[in-house]
Amino acid sequence: MRFALAALPLVLALLLFQRVRRRERLSRRLAGWVALFGALAGAGSVYAERVVLGWTDLSFEVRTAGASGALLATFLLAAPLEESLKVLVVWPLYRRRRIGSGRIGLVYAAAAAAGFCAVETALTPIATTDGIGLLRLLLSVPAHLFFAGVWGYALGAARRHDRWFRVAWLVSMLLHGLYDHIVWGRGPGLLVAVIPMLLFMAGVTVMALRGEEPLKAAPLALIEPPSIAAVRARLAHPERPVMLRWIIAGALVTLGLIVAFVAAAVVLGNRFDIDFALADEADVRSSGPLILLGAAVLAAFPISGYLVARASSAHGLLEPAAAAVLTVGLLVVMLWLAAPIGVLFALAVAPIALGLACGGAWIGVER
Repeated sequence: MRFALAALPLVLALLLFQRVRRRERLSRRLAGWVALFGALAGAGSVYAERVVLGWTDLSFEVRTAGASGALLATFLLAAPLEESLKVLVVWPLYRRRRIGSGRIGLVYAAAAAAGFCAVETALTPIATTDGIGLLRLLLSVPAHLFFAGVWGYALGAARRHDRWFRVAWLVSMLLHGLYDHIVWGRGPGLLVAVIPMLLFMAGVTVMALRGEEPLKAAPLALIEPPSIAAVRARLAHPERPVMLRWIIAGALVTLGLIVAFVAAAVVLGNRFDIDFALADEADVRSSGPLILLGAAVLAAFPISGYLVARASSAHGLLEPAAAAVLTVGLLVVMLWLAAPIGVLFALAVAPIALGLACGGAWIGVER
């Protein structure tokens, strides 16, 4: 089972290579070398992490090192080290001008991540009879490929890579660290918190692979995911100033919808005898209440995005997107004061909340 999981990232990277190769000039031999050097980087990373953790007595698990120790190990060691080593593998291709587009950069970065992930999976000490441990290994696979693909896409697509690549790398590193902290550091009851992040990964990957293809005619254009270039064009509208009042109004509307939907979820849960007191991350039974409450929170974002886009007669997505970011920030602050463990859940749903808000606004914007 372990070797099957170790081969999974390589299979996914191969499928991605075949999908993009139809439209881009890619070298199978070069991708193979990138995956090989990614595997060597993965072996070096595993060794370095074990040495540092043994020397500092830190651990990725909260139950062993405490919350602060696990966060330090993840965000000061594992996340920056792993993403930096992947960049080190891909960077020579950029210097030799072998990465000419966003999708080419995505494929080669994913190849490096696939080799990295395959070795890390093979070397991770998990018993074959540990179902939760194997699930953690399985969940870690798509994150390696996706977050490497984000900065790889930015490296190939952005002309001024010095700025956009650095931003993409920093965001990828932080989100990957958050993802790994939930998967490896927290109890099995919180594993459901990565479901929104997995959905976000799937949606962004589809958008990236669409390239610059035009959307189909209505009504399919409303449900077909747009390309990243189309979303980027809607987010930038230099012809008019940002409407701050609609950002604040959108945040207030979203918060109001969240309160209403969460209250409705609690009523629905009580009717079906769902025990919301099972808020223990070590208990898998916590998944049910978390899924219900998480769905209630996320449902507010597309509705709010649509309402703000229609009410403001906007032609872009900037105001609804900014309103979603402001809402998530307010939720993080409130949860930090009331229930600090809820901050992890809020940060985990933040990417897909932003995506849902933009999706609702995409339907509502004037074209």
